[in-house]
Amino acid sequence: MTSSRDEAQTRNHIIDSQLAHAGWSRSRRTLVEEFLLKTAEPENTYNGDQFADYVLLGSDGKPIAVVEAKRSSRDELAGKRQAADYADAIKAKFGSDPFIFLTNGKEIQFWDRTRYAPRKISGFYTRDDLERLRHQHQFAESLGNVAINANIAGRDYQNEAIRRVTEGVDAAKRKFLLVMATGTGKTRTTIALVDTLLRSKRGQRVLFLADRRELVRQAMSEFKSHLPNESLARIESGETSGARIQFSTYPSMMQEYSRLSVGYYDLIVADESHRSIYQRYKAIFDYFDAIQLGLTATPTDYIDHNTFELFDCGDGAPSYYYSYEQAIADQNLVNYRVLDAQTNFQLQGIQGDALPEPLKQMARDQGVDLDELNFDGSDIEKGIINQGTSDAMVKEFMDKSRKDVRGLPHKSIIFAVSHAHAKRLYEGFNRLYPELQRQGMAEIIDSHMERADATLDDFKFRTMPRVAISVDMLDTGVDVPAIQNLVFAKPVFSKVKFWQMIGRGTRLHIDKATGEIKKDFLIIDHWKNFAYFKLKPDGEVDHPSEPLPVRLFRLRLEKWQLLHAQQQDTQTTIADLLTMLSALPRHSINVRPHWDELDALAQQWPAPSQSALDNLSKTIAPLMRLAPLAGLDELQFRIWCERLTVAWLKGDANEQAKIRERIQEAIASLADNIPEVQHVAEQRAWVQSSGFWQHIDATRVGTLQAVFAHLMRYRTSTPSRTVEINLPDSITQRSWIIYGPTGEGAFAESYRDQVEALVRRLAGQLPELAKLKQGENLDDDELERISNTLNQTDLFVTEDTLRKVFEAPTASLADFLRHILYEDAHLPNREQRINAAFDAFIAAHGYLRANQLNFLRAVKAAVLRHGRVTRAALSEPPLSRVGRVETLFPPQDIDELISLANQLLDEAA
Repeated sequence: MTSSRDEAQTRNHIIDSQLAHAGWSRSRRTLVEEFLLKTAEPENTYNGDQFADYVLLGSDGKPIAVVEAKRSSRDELAGKRQAADYADAIKAKFGSDPFIFLTNGKEIQFWDRTRYAPRKISGFYTRDDLERLRHQHQFAESLGNVAINANIAGRDYQNEAIRRVTEGVDAAKRKFLLVMATGTGKTRTTIALVDTLLRSKRGQRVLFLADRRELVRQAMSEFKSHLPNESLARIESGETSGARIQFSTYPSMMQEYSRLSVGYYDLIVADESHRSIYQRYKAIFDYFDAIQLGLTATPTDYIDHNTFELFDCGDGAPSYYYSYEQAIADQNLVNYRVLDAQTNFQLQGIQGDALPEPLKQMARDQGVDLDELNFDGSDIEKGIINQGTSDAMVKEFMDKSRKDVRGLPHKSIIFAVSHAHAKRLYEGFNRLYPELQRQGMAEIIDSHMERADATLDDFKFRTMPRVAISVDMLDTGVDVPAIQNLVFAKPVFSKVKFWQMIGRGTRLHIDKATGEIKKDFLIIDHWKNFAYFKLKPDGEVDHPSEPLPVRLFRLRLEKWQLLHAQQQDTQTTIADLLTMLSALPRHSINVRPHWDELDALAQQWPAPSQSALDNLSKTIAPLMRLAPLAGLDELQFRIWCERLTVAWLKGDANEQAKIRERIQEAIASLADNIPEVQHVAEQRAWVQSSGFWQHIDATRVGTLQAVFAHLMRYRTSTPSRTVEINLPDSITQRSWIIYGPTGEGAFAESYRDQVEALVRRLAGQLPELAKLKQGENLDDDELERISNTLNQTDLFVTEDTLRKVFEAPTASLADFLRHILYEDAHLPNREQRINAAFDAFIAAHGYLRANQLNFLRAVKAAVLRHGRVTRAALSEPPLSRVGRVETLFPPQDIDELISLANQLLDEAA
């Protein structure tokens, strides 16, 4: 009797309100409690009349779902068999299999029996959600039977990525992570996948998430281009729509998701899935019950393990991985070349007493005290700002950048340290190249500039601007294939960010006006970033910062423990902790499992045992990240106050002095013209005096926090202490190639140009080079004669030197000669024909599975190595290691594949 009363209370107090929140109630005739079921089948042990706790009705008045409710102290899965019996009875009577919800109020499990095992969800589906799902059950096709649209994503690796996901969906998987190098078409791959899901009726509503408005705008444009008949909408400013494909930034969705239903989306695509998603936006993925697809270009070595876990890749292996190195080998991306270029001041620093007399006088004329000038090179753009250094970088760019036939730089991005630095670089272009700036050659594109999106569109699609000077805005995600120059005018410490920035230049491109093919691209590195990552391959380890509310809660726990140990009053601290707990969102899927514990804490706070402290710190404190507490400035001030109290209780004088300085600085920075600040003028003066701090204790710090914490939103910024100066600077160190027997050297770019000119000149004189230019292979003796000729000239060309100059450590002399003679970055024509032929084969066989696509890529690699393909070769290593051709393809396809491969070899011979 007690059990049924408990279950009734659970239903009345918790489950009824949760169902009502999702639109289910008796008054709307959408829900029936204690629904009578006749289950008198002989094999049913519990025959006779039974009553389902709730039955949810569709718009046709027939049952669409069963809700089995247990009291909150029981496991929600306990009623699984009971609910299945009810569902069987409903199916027998009404002809359709209902969905099942299993709940104890705190946890809800959703059971879509024909597709999935039960899974936890954050709330009940609405009627519209369930009817959309039922529609999919009735009309959806197997994804394996739906051809991929080759006009959207026709490359073999894109097809394989899509099939890894579609085969997983058909096999009841719900989370996927695609890792594909920047420029290999992650968005197009996603569009083709979404198109496949929509056409198969396996999904009807999609959400695409990105971390910036520009990336959302770019993704929408691509979707509209490739799926012109689909309805698209951007979620912004509290507005949603019924569009089939919706787009949002993560921050916007954080504001909106709780207004939408749990089952609102069928697929959620998370662009640039990395650590910050797990830390800051995980609530979105916890809330929606949808298939989830993560996208990232970050190499797998740098993906945080939490991101793998978020997408159920617990073994650290993504659902599909296509690396930058593989994309270059497949000729789907271009490689980069690096010019290290440092200025005199970057290398030597700026010390007043070491400057030449003319520069000392310039500094004096600018009102700068020479004693102030004592900076290392790494301090530039931090402790000291020198316009001359920015000008030297602008000159180096204009001198060394890749240029078009008009002598103008190809599309370029300069990565600046700050907006102020970007402005100095821009002003350098104005002053040094006014005739080009009149045409709008260089523009600042960052969040400080109004209508930056419009300027970015000009950079993408118009002739001008050629140069985008940017701070953060263009570091990731922006797709401009024409880019041939990147300038690292700032140091980078994150390996992930570094690779994302490099990715801005990797895309293939052909100039429509001239037909010029982008062979590779140039990176001018002013801060030795490449050298930094060689010494420190992982870069700065990005330790995730503890959310401020979590930090505040843990500090208060520590203070509570110390006060109790010193037999001081703890009631105020306990009250502060309980106030923080009361702010937790009770409906959150992360908070619901802790209801009983939170209620117990509110009724009786425990004694500070080690087990109680561990539980509160490790289990309860992390929940505080979900609480909508206060602004960042207020939270930071409260943390300083709690740290001060803890330091006082511990007798740590050094810590107290350090925090005292921060607190006084924060209070001094409050705006004087705000009435609320004016009202505490006396207290401000008291805190700034030494008398306040002579008799500090927990009570006094508590008063300090109560008076000033809520005023921290009125803080003003402190003036910069940076020294600004304008001294002439110039590039004094570049990458250098030593090539001669007596130490002769040259700037790498210049040496390469000379070598290329020499080889092309000799092609008309040496029969061996003429033979190579005609596409014939050379034997060892012929290559030796060419090598001896090249090594006797003033340039002393050797295979090892070429490897350094072209940054191709595994290439052979013949590879370099072909590269120069064919005037293409790769072995041309042949590879392109083979790639195109295999792409056409895949497009003609639109139902190929991921494993088949993987095998085809291995066959293509064998053809590229000039290997003739026989039926026996398909069943032998190395191809047999990829898969058994007999089980992957029908005989007709095998014959067609062999014929295609050998025909390509004959054409290339």
